[in-house]
Amino acid sequence: MSAAFFSACTNAPESDKAKTTEAQEVSADSTSEVWNIDTNSSKIEWIGTKVTGFHTGTIPIKDGDINVKGGQVVGGQFILNAKDMVVSGPKGVDAASNKKLLGHLKSADFFDVEKYPEAKFELTSLKPYSGSLTDTADARQEEISEYKVANPTHLVSGNLTLKGITKNIEFPAQITVNGNVADALAKFNINRKEWGINYAGKADDLIRDHIHLGIHIVGKK
Repeated sequence: MSAAFFSACTNAPESDKAKTTEAQEVSADSTSEVWNIDTNSSKIEWIGTKVTGFHTGTIPIKDGDINVKGGQVVGGQFILNAKDMVVSGPKGVDAASNKKLLGHLKSADFFDVEKYPEAKFELTSLKPYSGSLTDTADARQEEISEYKVANPTHLVSGNLTLKGITKNIEFPAQITVNGNVADALAKFNINRKEWGINYAGKADDLIRDHIHLGIHIVGKK
């Protein structure tokens, strides 16, 4: 991770910002093939920031599938196991501190996992990425960092459900289908308050609104 990003006054990683709108209708193509998501090969990472620092971790994928037709991804969905989220960093932080933070993240202040043990993403639209500037594309494409997908192929829209609240998000992604394997990679920021995660943090150590998500999904026939 870039040392320049983790400055004394830490902001969310410089990344594509997901465009958030109201939930959209999910329509499935009954003629497509349904491929299972390989939960062992797939991964979702998160970065949360505050005035004095940052935290990193993962959320396991419980299950999901990808719809493929004519060698192209046309749909899909996956379920996240919020109860088994992990706090893994930053490096050098002791295990007790990470455990304390994890307990707080699971509480009603944040994800309230006892009441909402799962989160979900359902793809609603997929179109070729044109490379033109949109709300989710940065003008500085020549300076793409590790927190952005370098060569997006598609503009993805999907319903993200957290804490019982469903919003549609739009973001660029790199999606390929090679033989019997579908691969999708996306990196973007979302505003946690759109899903009712409003805990502000301590008065002298406020939590930033934006959470960075790094998503790698692998589907197999």
